[in-house]
Amino acid sequence: MRRFASITAVVTVIALALSACSSSGYGTDLAPQTSKYVFEKFNNGQFLDTFTPGEPEEGITLEAMVQLSALGYDSTKQAKAITWAAENVDSLDSIGLKATYVFAAHALGFSEDQSVRSAVDAIVAGVEQDGTLTGSNNFVYSWVIFALLAEDNKELANRVALKLSTLAETSGGYKYTQGDEQNPTATDVTSFAIMALKASLGTGSETDEAAKEFAIGKSKAIVVGSRVDGTHWESYGDLDMSGTAYAIMALVSLDQDVTESVDWLKTNISPTEGGVIAPWSAPGSDLFSSAQSLLALSKLSFIDVLENTVK
Repeated sequence: MRRFASITAVVTVIALALSACSSSGYGTDLAPQTSKYVFEKFNNGQFLDTFTPGEPEEGITLEAMVQLSALGYDSTKQAKAITWAAENVDSLDSIGLKATYVFAAHALGFSEDQSVRSAVDAIVAGVEQDGTLTGSNNFVYSWVIFALLAEDNKELANRVALKLSTLAETSGGYKYTQGDEQNPTATDVTSFAIMALKASLGTGSETDEAAKEFAIGKSKAIVVGSRVDGTHWESYGDLDMSGTAYAIMALVSLDQDVTESVDWLKTNISPTEGGVIAPWSAPGSDLFSSAQSLLALSKLSFIDVLENTVK
């Protein structure tokens, strides 16, 4: 009960502060039907159960909270999800989930809660001297970089970013795990790495910055070069909705024109449900793809969230 009261108080204070500034958030929601679809899919307003009914999927829940935060879904609207996340922080049993939680906490203004401070301590302790995150994949590296930057821990963020810059394949693309011979490079991982590396620019030495810029350039070439018909991306011979969304975000962060890709993604929104249609969900919406597409549909990226976090 004390935990619930503490989180409720934090949410109330932040909500009042945000409402004094703006009730619509910093981003313009260009696909309100999709954000509404995702928001209303939260189980009792608390979490997303994308795979098993009633069973929380922590990673996509936290990511959806982050993406929604940029589209007017502030701490008041997400109060139940914030409370649920803080009360269930013990289930965030990996450095990647902890990092996503920390970033969500900054995006929604409850970063001073003790559950968040404990998660930050665990993240810092999990970074080795050379920036390695033992047992983690390349997607996790990006979440950790964003969490550390939100914490204004530039030195450690730079160290992790430098390590990430060495984990690309020789082509410049990223796999979930470097050197994985069973799978090709992934558009979503490559694009997320671009955003994380871009966000970390300005945190290191001249040599550090050059290394990160070089990695960004090679990864950008892979993303741009693999675009299909100038509009979207594919994976394993089929449409890649999440990959397309992440590629849009990456290119947005690099000031590239993404109009055609955003328009294409919007043509894959269900006219009846409002969610993004994936190959495996057609003709219905796929919640996972929809949650990962929110920022892209509004021509925003995780860097926009970082730059607008409540410190």
